[in-house]
Amino acid sequence: MPSLDPATEEAIDWMVRLDAGRAGADVQQRFAQWHASDARHAEAWRALQQRLGQPLDTVRALDSRLPGQAREAREVLLRPTRRTLLRAVALAAPVGAGLLLADRVQPLGALIADFSTGTGERRSFSLADGSELTLNARTRVDASFVAGAPQLRLREGDIVLQVADHAAHPVSVLSAESVTRVLGARVMVRKEPQATRVTALAHKVEVLAAQGQGEVLRAQQGVRISATGIQRLADNQVDGADWLQGLLVVNRRPLSYVLGELQRYRRDLLRVSDAAADILVQGVFPLGDVDRALLVLSETLPITVGRYGPWLTRIDARTK
Repeated sequence: MPSLDPATEEAIDWMVRLDAGRAGADVQQRFAQWHASDARHAEAWRALQQRLGQPLDTVRALDSRLPGQAREAREVLLRPTRRTLLRAVALAAPVGAGLLLADRVQPLGALIADFSTGTGERRSFSLADGSELTLNARTRVDASFVAGAPQLRLREGDIVLQVADHAAHPVSVLSAESVTRVLGARVMVRKEPQATRVTALAHKVEVLAAQGQGEVLRAQQGVRISATGIQRLADNQVDGADWLQGLLVVNRRPLSYVLGELQRYRRDLLRVSDAAADILVQGVFPLGDVDRALLVLSETLPITVGRYGPWLTRIDARTK
């Protein structure tokens, strides 16, 4: 591969670091210093952002492929390292840009899911038994039938399931940590990296942890299931289904949680520093207007919101 100038190589390195999970405050501070220290650094960063903003025609074309082809394509896309793709972008390869940012528009795993949504998208589906399944943004669900009973495996994101009153069998929602059985009830299930949250929205819901522990939830009760078992949630920790109306309702939750929810409706990367991550937030925010939500947060909390091109927004604690 042809060589790049030092400033562009450094810009690529910074993008990899900032996108490797939640970058700590020290990493974000060093990036800000690097960005401001030399006009060539700022220009290299801007040029890389522009490359990343090119049309994603290649990725969109994947959506029309047959499921088997999509699975094969996904495996191929995930092989190159992120840095290799970024170098391809910097060397004027628009296809590389499309592949790199595919996951911000439509999660690559969605190509092989039975039900899925992309960034900023909510969708509802009718199941064969008349039940209704609604997916929040960036959610993946696989469906199957076992002995005539519907089973939904939640891979990512969160869902609201309304089981039809006349359904002959309960609908089971499976995750790595739990099985939730729903019959004639309404439930929300949310998949976290190492846990699953379940909230009964109407009537009773049965939850079974992988270890065999079980709970029956009544309306507005919630639990978190992890490797350690089932934990009942306090009222302010029970997740509601306000996202169905395009709202994020927060009751004393950390800023990192709020930004994580807004990230599902935003294609650029939202990065919060350690100094700001644990600031508690309370309020109602529009999911359909993340810029407005960020403005409200910056006006009501001791934080700053900085934007570095169209693909990175950094949130930090305000210095006195």
